[in-house]
Amino acid sequence: MSEKLLLLPILFPVFMTSVFSVPALPLHRYRMRFWRNVAVEAAVLLNSVFLLLLVWEAPAGTLGLFHLSGNASFALRLDGMGRAFAAMIALLWPLTALYAFEYMEHEGRERTFYAWFILTYGVVAGIALSANLLTLYLFYEVMTLTTLPLVMHAMDGRARYAGRKYLIYSVGGAALAFMPLAFSLLHGGGDFALGGTLGIWPQAPSNLLLSAYFLGFVGFGVKAAVFPFHSWLPAASIAPTPVTALLHAVAVVKAGVFAIIRLTWYVFEPESLSGTWAQTAAFCMACATILYGSSMALGTQHMKRRFAYSTISQLSYILLGVLLLTPEGLTGALTHMGAHAIMKINLFFCAGAILCRTHREYLFDMRGIGMGMPWTFVALLVSGLALCGLPPAAGFMGKWQLGIAAAAGKGVAALPLGYIGLAVIGVSAVLTVLYIFSIFGTALMPGKNFDFKTANEGVRDPSWRMLVPMGILALGAVLYGLYAESLIAFFTRVAAGEI
Repeated sequence: MSEKLLLLPILFPVFMTSVFSVPALPLHRYRMRFWRNVAVEAAVLLNSVFLLLLVWEAPAGTLGLFHLSGNASFALRLDGMGRAFAAMIALLWPLTALYAFEYMEHEGRERTFYAWFILTYGVVAGIALSANLLTLYLFYEVMTLTTLPLVMHAMDGRARYAGRKYLIYSVGGAALAFMPLAFSLLHGGGDFALGGTLGIWPQAPSNLLLSAYFLGFVGFGVKAAVFPFHSWLPAASIAPTPVTALLHAVAVVKAGVFAIIRLTWYVFEPESLSGTWAQTAAFCMACATILYGSSMALGTQHMKRRFAYSTISQLSYILLGVLLLTPEGLTGALTHMGAHAIMKINLFFCAGAILCRTHREYLFDMRGIGMGMPWTFVALLVSGLALCGLPPAAGFMGKWQLGIAAAAGKGVAALPLGYIGLAVIGVSAVLTVLYIFSIFGTALMPGKNFDFKTANEGVRDPSWRMLVPMGILALGAVLYGLYAESLIAFFTRVAAGEI
């Protein structure tokens, strides 16, 4: 397969965005909602086909776009890590588009939404296909600009505040992430290679390099909502649910995690990082974020914000595996990254369905409504149990792989980081059970002599456009666990550098 095809899933969304954004075109008729929705879904599906074909048969070489100077060049390449991320976004973006058709009818400004929605798809695909840190950094920055209008879609006071906060945090994080980029360009870092590309640890000042890595971890960690740089994520829950589902499960936060994986395993040398203060500091930040996010989720009554805090916690599960600096830890991180994407996007879909049909955002307003929305709450129950780690669902497989890696105690020098991580995962798992099951207690078991008929008056499930994505994702959360062996084998080969 030609390397030039790597440009297709990036440029095709740009072209389709121009089609949907120019009123003077003959495609003016797409203002008719049905045909516009058909065109949007077709465009997203086609781009997913392009990506999945590349994942299935990745080009062996690198596509150089243009060269600046020295090691500074923009290039595309699809290795095993990129294939894992590309497959995830290719499978989840079309489901989000289908879900959005019904939800966005109540939000307005649909045409603008879908234009930015499609454009963001191409930008995130560019992150997956980046061959080096400079290219990833470029797409990473552009992603901030394309997702900002989605966060501020409502354009009211709360949306503008959330957008400003998101922009400030993102720009600040990008400034910190520029430090390891500079070291990569100055000290021989070329295209991504498992095991690192700097190759200068014996000659360079160790603390300087470790400081550069830690600043990069914090910088990219802003998008991954690492404590204390997390507060933009709950604020962004004001955005329409299709946006928050993408932000919190697929696009932005996973791009932050993906960038940290690239920085840790494909730019810096994991063996040289192991046992250093930089690893310890980053690992402790991830552990603190896990406990903080789970605790805040338990204490938050706003449904979407509860899931946002849950995302903050679950993302650092992935970072914990990455920072163990062992192939087993990286395998566990990738396993949980895929599992979390499936589970969490569906939890946001369910919360959005409740909001869309009942206009209720807080748990204390949802007493007894589970009987009026049975299919929504079945999907919520399956995804919620999977997030809790009920075997053999997706969440269990992710946590199991992380637990095995943490308990192995390899690659962490004399520091008991693995055992600390194992304890943190255990505490967080208990908190996760509490904040998930309290939702069902409120919605399905509100108390003795409760008037279900009055509480469910006018309450009903959404149409098939929302229910189908929710049902597919709920089924996916189960199948991911049942057939995890082949996925884990693939992730193991990625972590070993065989793909």
